[in-house]
Amino acid sequence: MLVGECMFGRIESISQAAVWDGYDGRTSAAPDFARYNLIYGWNASGKTTLSRVFGLLNGPTISGLPAGAHVRVSVGQGVLDSRKEQDRGQVPVRIFNRDFIDANLQQADYTHAPALFIVGEDNIRLSNRIVSLSRRRDRVAAMYRSVQTKQSETSTAREKAATDLARECGTVLGVRDFRAPNLKGIHQRLTAPANHLLNLATLQAMVGQARDQSEFAPIRNLPEVVPPLPPGVDDVAKLLKETPKQNTIKRLSDDPALSDWVRTGLRFHEHSTTCAFCGNDAAQALEAYANHFSDEYRHQHAAITAAIGRLEQRRPAHTFPHEKEWVPDVRVKVKAALGRLTAWEARESEIRASWAGLLNEKLANMETAYTVEAVEDRAPELTAIFAELHQAKDDHNRACDELAARRRGAAEKVKEHFAARFVLDPGAAEAVAFLNQAEAELGRIKTVRQKIAAQEAAVNSELQRSSVAASQINGLLKRLLGPRISVEQAQDNRIQFIREGQPAINMSDGERTAISLAYFLVSLGQNGQRLEDLVVFVDDPICSLDANHIYDVAYLLITSLKVCRQLFISTHNSEFFNTVKQDWADRAGKFHKDHEAYLVHRENDGASQLMGLPAHLAKFRSDYHHVFFCLRQFQASTRPDVEAYLGCPNLLRRFLEMYLGFKRPTPKNYLSKLDILFDDEVERNAVARYVDEGSHSASTLRLLEFSDFPGMSRGMVERVMRAMERVDPDHYSVLMAETA
Repeated sequence: MLVGECMFGRIESISQAAVWDGYDGRTSAAPDFARYNLIYGWNASGKTTLSRVFGLLNGPTISGLPAGAHVRVSVGQGVLDSRKEQDRGQVPVRIFNRDFIDANLQQADYTHAPALFIVGEDNIRLSNRIVSLSRRRDRVAAMYRSVQTKQSETSTAREKAATDLARECGTVLGVRDFRAPNLKGIHQRLTAPANHLLNLATLQAMVGQARDQSEFAPIRNLPEVVPPLPPGVDDVAKLLKETPKQNTIKRLSDDPALSDWVRTGLRFHEHSTTCAFCGNDAAQALEAYANHFSDEYRHQHAAITAAIGRLEQRRPAHTFPHEKEWVPDVRVKVKAALGRLTAWEARESEIRASWAGLLNEKLANMETAYTVEAVEDRAPELTAIFAELHQAKDDHNRACDELAARRRGAAEKVKEHFAARFVLDPGAAEAVAFLNQAEAELGRIKTVRQKIAAQEAAVNSELQRSSVAASQINGLLKRLLGPRISVEQAQDNRIQFIREGQPAINMSDGERTAISLAYFLVSLGQNGQRLEDLVVFVDDPICSLDANHIYDVAYLLITSLKVCRQLFISTHNSEFFNTVKQDWADRAGKFHKDHEAYLVHRENDGASQLMGLPAHLAKFRSDYHHVFFCLRQFQASTRPDVEAYLGCPNLLRRFLEMYLGFKRPTPKNYLSKLDILFDDEVERNAVARYVDEGSHSASTLRLLEFSDFPGMSRGMVERVMRAMERVDPDHYSVLMAETA
């Protein structure tokens, strides 16, 4: 197998992995991974998290990633998904980062670690046995994946069959919510599926019945028709019979229109005896009119007028369900009842019109008594009509329920027919039998895997009786730390770090980094595993080491890991980065074949992104160019959001420290050197306050004390750029040209 055949090509996607959540390799500008990969990024940019993401492909591990984190990485023509058991461990990944140190060396004083067992000359047989078991394990794993793949394909086909049948069933029944799970649920309760198959004629009949009468719906309420309001026949008879006591004026009695005119005009003379029309004295006439229109007359006149108004008031119209809305069995009853109701209303209107006519005659001749013919009590007939209508409504609703039950029963038979087809259609029985067989086969393979694992454990246990790991770790520590710390084999399958014959307590951070890295490098060859088979990710290997050790560590990694299948080295240290880059690239910054470099960038505490190494970082061995490039980006930015500028004070401070430190190499801080760029004290103080306060802010709140932080940030960068262009034009023009 060629080395490149099982190397990682690119990260397809990352989900739920802290700052890398949502990363999409399809939209990334980063080139595909090479065999040797150098990753550069500042602290907190996401490098350690990225190493943990690679570790997901080894299987569940204890790391700082959130639960549910997963990654998809292309390998050759395929893609490995950390969520799939069959994909985990296909490409073994070994990672050096803080998690490795915590898992292996995180003791109170770092003096102990689990023993590493490297095969010695007397253990070739055991080594070969490990290799043999490893190959057998791989073959069994391949068998497992093959059976699992066929099982998955068959399950997918069965699922598609269920989906297609459910869709067909839903279509013929006219329902949208019938899905494969519904079909399979019905199938599981069928004890004899063949008994539920329907021939074409029966199926069509059931479908027709299931969809029949769908236009009928229960009738919840009927319009309420109440008996007419008073007056009734007794009230009208009383008004017609009574005659008011009055001194009748004949001409008013003979002329009703004149009588009404005079009666209406009396309201203008309630407080005066002068005629409102001619202005003459009208006392005698008013007295005669008052006797004619007595209080009893006026009261009776008003009562008759009110009664006429109520009698002539139109009764409200009532809308009943249309004839077609009733089921056929009750339509005749409803039609007859509504006909009687119409006749009842017509008769009622006729009676009340005749009463109104008599009362109008009474108004014209108040002194005359009239009689009215007796009428039957009409309320019982109205009650009986409505009883019939409500009975018809109940009969209709009962029929709707029965129709719905028949429809549901027919629909259920249709569904059972399609569920029976799911297990009886051609090929279904064979698929079910294969799935059962595959499940049993997978169980047997798992048993074999467990036996192989037990045999490997037994061989490893035997190997633990002789180890040469301590001597290898000692050799690496001597290169990194000199002779002051060594390793000895301890009891209980552990090794111990010794200084001058005693446990090496109180180790410095640099010593701990060195022993962690040495321990990791030796661990890559334990238990017979071959470096040529491993993908190795080394994250920030020089943390806390002296500058003198940067070159030692760089070349140790370059040489000792050269034969591994694929190598990733990440760092935030520019000197270490440039040391590795110098070995992997030519003088112009072009990386050799099978070598590639990347930048991990995290903008404003947002999500991390992986991109190809910018040209100025590839070409120069200085972080100075990159900081200047980023400041140019701020200067040209037009974004209004504050978050986009939160890193500006730190970058400007870093640039001023480097530039002013070079221009005036004294131990004083950069603030005391700002006069190199700014003659004006007010301008110096403004830049100093922005850089110093902004770079020490712990939150956005502090920065928001400025009314326009984005504009201020661009302005401050502009001030520094213009000052450098004025004071040091050659330096400024070269920087501009090299970072263009």
